[in-house]
Amino acid sequence: MRFALQYLRHYSTKPWSHAKASEWISSFSKDKIPQDQLRITFSRSSGPGGQNVNKVSSKVNMRLGLNQATWLPSYAKDKLKLTKAGELVISSDKTRSQANNVDDCYNKLEQAIKEAVAVPRDPDEATIARVETLKKNEKIKRKELKKRHSQKKQSRRSKGNDY
Repeated sequence: MRFALQYLRHYSTKPWSHAKASEWISSFSKDKIPQDQLRITFSRSSGPGGQNVNKVSSKVNMRLGLNQATWLPSYAKDKLKLTKAGELVISSDKTRSQANNVDDCYNKLEQAIKEAVAVPRDPDEATIARVETLKKNEKIKRKELKKRHSQKKQSRRSKGNDY
């Protein structure tokens, strides 16, 4: 009796297709980010604000641990800028209001995730053909330029002694 082992891959190293990524992006919103995976801290903001800046902690630091973020595609995690601890850090001190800065952090986080998940479209046949034509023409032009340069150098060389 022969036994065959079959290994199933439960992960993929290739990014999604453009259609699948676009579908994921359109269904994703900042409300779908799990709150238990976010760590939000507040600190005093720098910059102008008078005496209020020394009293109110309006700056927001938001950290998302990507090791626990199973809802995020694995290829997108590689595109995001992380700390050594594997966290994505977003901060905002745009306004003097803590609540507005939290909203700004959520917007920045949503935008960063959408940019990381995005997959560019594959070029169509016409674009590929146009690029190939441009490459071919550039190669011909470069060779012609080299030939002219070579002829110019050759004409400057001495043909022998005139004595």
